[in-house]
Amino acid sequence: MMEIPSSGLLAFILFFLFLFVNFPISVSLGLAGVSVFALYELAPFQTLPMIFSGAISSFALLAIPLFIIAGNMLAKTGVASRLIYLAQVIVGGVPGGLAITVIVAGAFLGALSGSNVAAIAALGFLIGAMHKVGYPIGFACATVAAGCTFGVVIPPSINLILYGVIANASIPALFAAGIGPGLTLVVVLSIYIYIVARYKKFPIAQVERNWPIFWRALREAFWGLMAPVIVLGGIYGGIFTATEAAAVMVAYVFLVDRFVYKEMNWKEYPYMMLGSGITTGVVMLILAMASILSYVLMLDGTALLVRDWLVQVSGGSMVIMLLLVNMILIFAGMFLDPVSAIYLLVPLFLPAIQAVGVDTIHFGTIMTVNLSMAHITPPVGLALYLASQIADIPFTQAARAAVPFVVCEVIVLALVTFIPDISLSFVGWLS
Repeated sequence: MMEIPSSGLLAFILFFLFLFVNFPISVSLGLAGVSVFALYELAPFQTLPMIFSGAISSFALLAIPLFIIAGNMLAKTGVASRLIYLAQVIVGGVPGGLAITVIVAGAFLGALSGSNVAAIAALGFLIGAMHKVGYPIGFACATVAAGCTFGVVIPPSINLILYGVIANASIPALFAAGIGPGLTLVVVLSIYIYIVARYKKFPIAQVERNWPIFWRALREAFWGLMAPVIVLGGIYGGIFTATEAAAVMVAYVFLVDRFVYKEMNWKEYPYMMLGSGITTGVVMLILAMASILSYVLMLDGTALLVRDWLVQVSGGSMVIMLLLVNMILIFAGMFLDPVSAIYLLVPLFLPAIQAVGVDTIHFGTIMTVNLSMAHITPPVGLALYLASQIADIPFTQAARAAVPFVVCEVIVLALVTFIPDISLSFVGWLS
């Protein structure tokens, strides 16, 4: 007779089995957790609603729907288009300038919305623009997908908020720690594009560039550039919390569009709010369902087993520990969206990385940078999938073109992992 495995192991087996038969991630998480919960009779069933609701009742998590709303507003107002034009004026005249524009604009939008989906909506039209001037369509698609990964690294970041809630870490400190890795991503990806553009002789976009045009573009984009200054300045100045900052962002973008740019029609707001609500519902459902599976893993002692196994395999070496954890996270990112991966894996890995002396804030940036690649790594690769749909090309073609961008992000991940000052120096300066 086959022996039933531990509840934690069985939960993971069922989760991946449900994923394999193409159940949605939230359903897979919930079914795996509830099935094991019932089979092992871990607690009365009346506790399930409390676990479910408790996972999404944190005040800090209120920032997530607010930043989603702000991101969707940015895609529809004139803020995003003016930032993109400013980026094009700044870097459009260098080899690969239009592609570098995507990267720089993605960083701008990441600093405004904290959402890669909003960045895709704002940057998607540049795929056609790049292809029209002579860039290969696969390269253009992969560039836009890579440009959308900044939203989960550069603050304000939904993933950093979620990590902070689970790890009980300071969200303002995590926001500060995300600045260095985000800027490093911009530099490394831009250097790669510049080298490839010169080697393959990609066309240089004919963008009129002079000081009057630059100052005009800067003036037009001023209100967009001020948004992260107001939000982050308010957080680090002690004026409001990170959650309140999300509400400030929504109000700021609304006021800028109503009284400055005046591009969004009143009739568009209900549809924008509906779309934001659907996205929020998906995220919150994943969090709630993952909480059941996480509860099973905690009761089972899986976190302690993982800690002991990682410490034993690594021999207590911080370097080997971080290499192991990064490899596991890269593999997890190929199948899980970052929200699910953070909720499931932070409780498992945190005891182990703390046991070898890794700073909790530093690990938050490592995990966030690592899982940012999940948006461009198949078979899930949400940003890559959306970009391939916009470009109307097969996903496999986009995935092949994205390989060099993944390599660049792995290089950045290594730098962020083994040079803590890239993250922690900003924490020291801003505090």
